[in-house]
Amino acid sequence: MTPDWSEKRKSRRHEILDQFSFYVCVPKLGWARHKVSDISDSGIRIEIETLGEFRLALGETTDLLFYMNQSLHLSLQIEVVRQTDHGSVQQVGATFRNPESDEQKTFTTLVKLVDQLSEFGKN
Repeated sequence: MTPDWSEKRKSRRHEILDQFSFYVCVPKLGWARHKVSDISDSGIRIEIETLGEFRLALGETTDLLFYMNQSLHLSLQIEVVRQTDHGSVQQVGATFRNPESDEQKTFTTLVKLVDQLSEFGKN
């Protein structure tokens, strides 16, 4: 069955440019770095290099560490709302579980900054 990756978020999605060093770790899967594909106020899409049982299931809720560089990160909680496997890579679309938390509010501020940089920033 082909997954439906049509737009379902209520907020604007921002693809992550190569100039940003954003990545995530999912502690329950180990401390590997996983690529961030895009972010929005309400969700995130990540690519997890899977090895056997190291994957996330649809509907699963878990902690996620969103890194802005090697040492600065936000602790967020996500719920997997979409996932597909492409060989050894699992694409995961997730929504945030605690929209009123201070860390989530900080993340939303970061999304706004990325939006402004994408619109007005020059390479």
